[in-house]
Amino acid sequence: MRKFYIISLLLFNFSTTILHGQTKDSYTDFLNELPSIKATHVKAPPEWAIIQRLLIRTMEEATPVFVARFMREDGSIYGEGPYDDVYEMFYNWPEFYTIGADKYLYEKSLLAYNAITRTNTTFYRDSINYHHRLHKEFPRHDDFFHISEGMTLFYNLGLTAPQLPANVRRARRFAGFYLNEDPEAPNFDPENTLVKSIFTGSEGPLASSSAEYNLRYGHASLYPVEPNLEPEWNENPQRTEEVQALYDQVVTRTDVPVNLGITGLITNAYLYTGEEKYKQWVLDYVDAWMQRIEENDGLLPDNIGLSGKIGEYRNGQWWGGLYGWYARYGLMMMFAAMSNASECAYLLSGDPKYLDLLRSQIKGLINRAQYTEEGQMLVPFRMKREGWYSYRPMMARDLAHLWHASLAEEDWQMVEKLLEGSKYRPLSDEGIWGQNTLVEFDNKTWEKGEAFDPAQEMSISDRSLGKSEYARLMYYAGKNPDWPVEALKADLQEVIRRVDFMHKDERDPGMIEGDELHPNNPILTKALVQTTMGAPQSIYFGGLLRASLRYFDAEAKRPGLPPNVAALVSNISADMLTVEVVNLSLTESKSLLVQAGAFGEHSFEKASFMTDYVEESSNQTTTIDGRYFLLEIPPLASIVLNLAHERYVNQPTYAFPWQHK
Repeated sequence: MRKFYIISLLLFNFSTTILHGQTKDSYTDFLNELPSIKATHVKAPPEWAIIQRLLIRTMEEATPVFVARFMREDGSIYGEGPYDDVYEMFYNWPEFYTIGADKYLYEKSLLAYNAITRTNTTFYRDSINYHHRLHKEFPRHDDFFHISEGMTLFYNLGLTAPQLPANVRRARRFAGFYLNEDPEAPNFDPENTLVKSIFTGSEGPLASSSAEYNLRYGHASLYPVEPNLEPEWNENPQRTEEVQALYDQVVTRTDVPVNLGITGLITNAYLYTGEEKYKQWVLDYVDAWMQRIEENDGLLPDNIGLSGKIGEYRNGQWWGGLYGWYARYGLMMMFAAMSNASECAYLLSGDPKYLDLLRSQIKGLINRAQYTEEGQMLVPFRMKREGWYSYRPMMARDLAHLWHASLAEEDWQMVEKLLEGSKYRPLSDEGIWGQNTLVEFDNKTWEKGEAFDPAQEMSISDRSLGKSEYARLMYYAGKNPDWPVEALKADLQEVIRRVDFMHKDERDPGMIEGDELHPNNPILTKALVQTTMGAPQSIYFGGLLRASLRYFDAEAKRPGLPPNVAALVSNISADMLTVEVVNLSLTESKSLLVQAGAFGEHSFEKASFMTDYVEESSNQTTTIDGRYFLLEIPPLASIVLNLAHERYVNQPTYAFPWQHK
């Protein structure tokens, strides 16, 4: 085992060395050719900058505590769980490194990914017979919601080492399972532009899946084919066999909205390679779903038969499919997949029409809204034979992602509707998604829960469903000026709580299973992504990083803010964004590259800033006309940049600025 570990480290160090792809002289030439801006204003750092750097340092110090508790020397994990839950233990560590954390985060997350992949490919004790083992380093077959949960760590690794050969090969292979490039995995029907099952993977589409699990847990319905399924059908073997056959006919062999999450997998391959076939697959598949929405009077259908017809096995009924409008968690899962798909299609094409995939369904919910006496908007989360029901406060997550992608006035007006009258939240997260906690609004007995101020709504979860987006959106609306400080403080407090819990937890890590493995993850990136990059939190089940801008340490030649540098995006519009960058070091100058967009998809036109904050005549403008510029910040200096930008005008790529040809 020791020998294997040493070889792995040698290969890792060699791979890291070759990734830079330039000599020292050529890199210097690259920097010298960039537009350059130098900060000159020296002042005491603002509170948000101090807390931001404290949060980064605290999480860096917390990481070895987590590693010592859960990780063996070779990267394998103490404890057991489904593959997606184990990957999730490290899903945002590469993202944290991308923001500016120590290289240790990248090294350990890559080591963990390789070890988890290796151990789940060779052995996994599956106590409930889900067959969630890996084949060719990818799930044999699963629904794409859970595949996406597991793949987020892999996607985020693309931000850290875009030319790592092993991961480039994996990206091609994984995408190939849905481009029918592997004869063992014919998951896609190109003629009808559909995915052939609710369960797909490296061994192809399944024709049968668990009726008992998905029907009894409310993940799908057999209505109207079986309008009155008896509660205890699974206790009669003959009836169980009949229901299973019916379920496979009606549910299993359909394409469903959560399969839109596959667009993230294919986009990931494009960002590594730039190959047109991946872009075309994403656009074709999203076009197909947008056409289905149009054919279904503006509503997203949640089950598509193998001939491409809506409700083909349900007598034309458009709802009832796996994780669809009937399901307990359906709206959360469908809208996450639509957010990912619309963002990926827009990223690859530069065509804003693809945002209508998500926008149309958000508008549809708002058009069906009901309102409390206080004016809070409640939208229907579910559909059953009697019609729309389960009215609840609308999720901020997907509207925040839509507005960030479009920056359009029509989407901001929907944000205003979301914020208006927001006075109550459910009693708990279980109340948001559970069946029994909330009494439905349409029955006139809405359970309001406790009163809250949306400006202070800071979710403690690292895998948040986007509740903290309320506060961020109110900040951009000019109604929540303390948000940057409060958001960073909230994450800092939660990190401290988690580390304290680990110190006091006397359980044997080897006996911890499933979802219990990852709640102690001490890395929370949502406030850092929101403040430094001006973006919504990444959707943890398969969402790619979204960013208004991104940073690289020019001296260290690595992604992320340099040590002791903090950044805050304070304003975003379709043609301009404002960012303040602060150097907290007393003695060291810092040099950083600023990139337009997470993947260089945007372009900076010019930067306006002040060199002397006393005289108005000190305003300066620097022409950029490109993806990047170089920013020099002396000790204790800061600068506020107003950056005119064009959006979605460049080919997106994982490549670092100095790796472009």
